[in-house]
Amino acid sequence: MFHLAAAPEDVRELWLTYASGHDERTRERLMIHYIPLVKVVAGRMKVGLPGSVVFDDIVSAGLMGLLNCIDNFSPERGFKFETYAVPRIRGAILDGLRDADWLPRSARQKSRRLDQAMEKLTTENGRPPDDREVAQELGLEGDEYNRFMEQAGAAALVSLDTPIAGEEGETGSLHDVVADSQAGDPLAELIEKDAKKCAFQLLDELSEQERTIIALYYYEELTFREIGEVLGVTESRVCQIHTRVIATLRSRLRKTLEE
Repeated sequence: MFHLAAAPEDVRELWLTYASGHDERTRERLMIHYIPLVKVVAGRMKVGLPGSVVFDDIVSAGLMGLLNCIDNFSPERGFKFETYAVPRIRGAILDGLRDADWLPRSARQKSRRLDQAMEKLTTENGRPPDDREVAQELGLEGDEYNRFMEQAGAAALVSLDTPIAGEEGETGSLHDVVADSQAGDPLAELIEKDAKKCAFQLLDELSEQERTIIALYYYEELTFREIGEVLGVTESRVCQIHTRVIATLRSRLRKTLEE
């Protein structure tokens, strides 16, 4: 959860003032108020990034996303700004990192190899593969496999602005296929329903340890290090399991969207 210092009444007044005229002074005050939100998002993302990525660079990219959110947010729609802004700040950070080419080409190649292996094994076995099966498919053992999974995991970040192919050569982004919670597009709702069904099916197939890691990371917002302390395993082991589970889910969702 994200908690900001100013009183709710003061923030509501700022939004009402900004909605009436979009003046620069009020926008600046909203930016200052929500800077801690950007730092929280950036801090969580920094945990899974290479050490060469500078935290201040992540925050700078996030601030650009925050500015865009403030300009486009509509308070009258009835949901909290934080709910609207967090995924978009995260997307802006990812786009900034991608533009800066922060990820080595070798890591991208490893991510593609992992996706291909997960898709093949899941199709052949009718279930998510375990580490032994993935390692065997990749032809890796021990520390070499652990390093591979850590590097591939760094490439698992996805932005809603990621380009995707459409019909007749058209291009769009993941924004175009993720349902707007305020809209009633039947096709978008069907896509979201199928994606959720796919995700829930996969979660049912996970081991207790895998489900615990996903729950602690995405719902309790613990870091890999903190999850490792809870489960009595190393941080790298948590990262490894998370990478494998996310690769499986990504493969399933891709297949669902194609169908």
